[in-house]
Amino acid sequence: GKSAHAGLKATGQNPAHRIAARDAADLGETNDKRCRRIENGKVYSKGVQAFRDRTRRSQLRPKHQGLTKVLVRPRPLFEHEKLLRGEWDCVSCVGSSVVVHEGVEKVRARQGCAKVLRNHTFNGVYPVVSNEETYDGVQELIQRATEGQLTTLFMYGMTGSGKTYSMSQIHERAPQQLFDGLEKNATIVVFAYELVGKNCYDLLSNEKKSPVLLRVGADGMTHVSGAVEHNASTPDELSHLLLRASTQRETSATGTNAASSRTHAVYQLKLPNTGGLIMIDLAGNEGNIETLYHTKQQMSEAAEINSSLSTLKACLHARATGASYIPFRESLLTRVLKDSLVDPTATTAVLACVSPACSHLERTLGTMRAAIQLTGQTCAPPVEEETLKNETVIVQGPKKWDRETLSTWLQCQPFGDKVELGPEMNGAQVMKFTAVRLASMCGNDRETGKKLFEALRVEAKTFAKRDLELRRNLKQHPKSFLTSSMSFSKSAPSKPVIFNPN
Repeated sequence: GKSAHAGLKATGQNPAHRIAARDAADLGETNDKRCRRIENGKVYSKGVQAFRDRTRRSQLRPKHQGLTKVLVRPRPLFEHEKLLRGEWDCVSCVGSSVVVHEGVEKVRARQGCAKVLRNHTFNGVYPVVSNEETYDGVQELIQRATEGQLTTLFMYGMTGSGKTYSMSQIHERAPQQLFDGLEKNATIVVFAYELVGKNCYDLLSNEKKSPVLLRVGADGMTHVSGAVEHNASTPDELSHLLLRASTQRETSATGTNAASSRTHAVYQLKLPNTGGLIMIDLAGNEGNIETLYHTKQQMSEAAEINSSLSTLKACLHARATGASYIPFRESLLTRVLKDSLVDPTATTAVLACVSPACSHLERTLGTMRAAIQLTGQTCAPPVEEETLKNETVIVQGPKKWDRETLSTWLQCQPFGDKVELGPEMNGAQVMKFTAVRLASMCGNDRETGKKLFEALRVEAKTFAKRDLELRRNLKQHPKSFLTSSMSFSKSAPSKPVIFNPN
């Protein structure tokens, strides 16, 4: 009974399990969920495209409500992701929502293992897909800074999601708008520093790793002590200072990003009208897969980065929900940003950068869940499931032949004229017969019966091989290619190229 069945499962003797494992091996399938998403990518990609066709992106922009504005920017797929790994785009922008598509497999009654697309919808965000849209989304911050307010912009997301690139595009455009909004001959004071663990270093000092101290003044505000102060009188001077500071950041190669920023970079601009703009390019958050090939030092850095990001998320969420206590003292990063976190008049925006690669799904979902919490939302995002129509191979061969097809095949065989078919005989029945039984259909000629038996088996093997090849072609990759996603985070190209489907 049950105990015997349990024993078979425990020892791996369950025939159904063995057959399933054998079939999976024949198809080159794997139990690695990231590889499974890619192997079934053709089905999932069609499902995503159908979803996009049904919900064309609206041109209407969401209105900014609350203390924190959240923008979301999915970067494009890279060539090495699409062509070498077969990744598919799992992020869609729809109106004021971002939808993350999760491809899973579920056992369904009368369907077997069905391909299911789970659509996670994140509402109340500001999707952007280009440099122009990104800057359009943060222009309000720049404008408010020129009007005398304190404004802060965070770049948040996993390693390699495009944070530093997006920040560089804002650095190119913001200086002109800042000076256009100030009085003639105005000067902007610039500080730039990076947070490395529990240390803080100047990014505009001529000395490498020049330490910077943080002090709370009599006014209760956090002040940077020891950082070199630079004055910019023109947009070009400001652009040059921001570019110089960004190139001084500490980076190292990781499996996800060949030039990963291992620090939080803070660019602080003080305007003459008491206004201020703080731009923070946060180090990327990383999970178990992304840190798999890290050195001991990189593992320590990743732990400190994730810890400080967790504290920052807690502070921003507390601010968005109107909590009476904001835990800014718990990390160096949040102590630096105390004024932006506790000042009720300050304006904050977060640009959440996400990767569209389906193997990064878990990190993308994590970024999006954190992003909507920053808007003050507490409910889990809605998830809709859609069972996809699976492409299948129609099994063919002697077992599927009717009498007419079987008779036609026999006419092409050199011994066909010696075989007599009964009026109701078909391929399924004939394939059950032994060579001796087939001989009775050939005038009891055992030699012809043996030839018929062997010819039917050869034909069956030919069709089985063809069917298997067709099933393999439905997969994204051949058998020998994808066995584990562990290698995905082993190395990354130094200059990734955007995939162009044309």
